[in-house]
Amino acid sequence: MANRLRNERIEIKLTKEEKEIFDKKMKLANCKTMSHFLRKCVLEKEIYVVDLEPFRNLQWLLSNATNNINQIAKATNTTGVIYKNEIESMHKQIEKLSREIWQIHSLLLNKSKESSGD
Repeated sequence: MANRLRNERIEIKLTKEEKEIFDKKMKLANCKTMSHFLRKCVLEKEIYVVDLEPFRNLQWLLSNATNNINQIAKATNTTGVIYKNEIESMHKQIEKLSREIWQIHSLLLNKSKESSGD
């Protein structure tokens, strides 16, 4: 083993279910050996760390907007009147939400282009 290029050994323990998943994925990747499959997974695949903060902010904005819409709908159903400032406030919240979604979309699109090499 001293003359081999690859002389470091790794051992893993799997459950029966994990081994079945491992074997299926190995076949899907067209790898004949476990060593080839693991090298392919580790050396050829990108690892992405996703910052979920923009999604939490998006969730907060969406929750805030829907709560306000529900309050406006309840007041309108009770009084039969909707105020212009309520509509404007709703419009501003929807615009902010749209901007956030667009920013996230742009970030994901840029990451996708980077990973594909375009």
